[in-house]
Amino acid sequence: MARTVIAQISDPHIPGPGEASHPGLDPARNFAMALNHAAQRCSHIVITGDCAAQAGTDAEYEGFARAIANPPKPLLLASGNHDESEKMQRLYSLPSVNGRLDYAQDIPGGRIVVMDSSRLGREDGALDAAQCDWLDGVLSDGVPTIVSMHHPCIAIGGKALDGVRLDDDSIARLAAVVAQHSNVLAVVSGHAHMIFSAPFAGTTAYICPSSACEFNFRNGKIIYRNGPPQYMEYSWSDGGSGFLARTITVTADSEWQEIPGQ
Repeated sequence: MARTVIAQISDPHIPGPGEASHPGLDPARNFAMALNHAAQRCSHIVITGDCAAQAGTDAEYEGFARAIANPPKPLLLASGNHDESEKMQRLYSLPSVNGRLDYAQDIPGGRIVVMDSSRLGREDGALDAAQCDWLDGVLSDGVPTIVSMHHPCIAIGGKALDGVRLDDDSIARLAAVVAQHSNVLAVVSGHAHMIFSAPFAGTTAYICPSSACEFNFRNGKIIYRNGPPQYMEYSWSDGGSGFLARTITVTADSEWQEIPGQ
């Protein structure tokens, strides 16, 4: 069987039509570049939240709807802290379990699970016991699976950054489930606008960069910069063997040069 290849784009932060983004940024352009580039390489694309720029307004979701009109490959949408989960379910006819934006999508050679870690009005994320019980059932058939959500399940700094991730109880619940299933190839998330990876419950957790902008720190404050859009690519062979994770930076073909002497 051919190798399975999927893409993860995160935190596009699309504003409403005519609305401004942060100075110097063009998130809709960056998102389009990432989406079109990923579509040339993968079978499915999961977008791990913060689809809306700020507050999940109707205008922002109109802008996002325009951005994903006629998608080049099947899209799976997750909810982030700047989104409204129930509104996304309604506007984009998304599946759900018990009102949460949780669902599983079978793909050739595996499966993508989307989990709703967003909680309205909160910066941090959460997964309740019912969600983790549902995940446990989904994973029980041994199909190679990518588990995706907006909030990371790993810490990326001190107490000041605890709000970026799932809360402690949610991390413990998720870890207890994932540790029982060797078919979990990775747990992937976004939210941090930075690239991280770390071991987690017998697999690896990956944090995808934002297609809109990159975050960093200066004197204890978050700073940002525009740049070429980035996304993550995950691939594997039969039964989940040979799993690879790669960060893709979208640049013009003219920026790539051949190595002399090859």
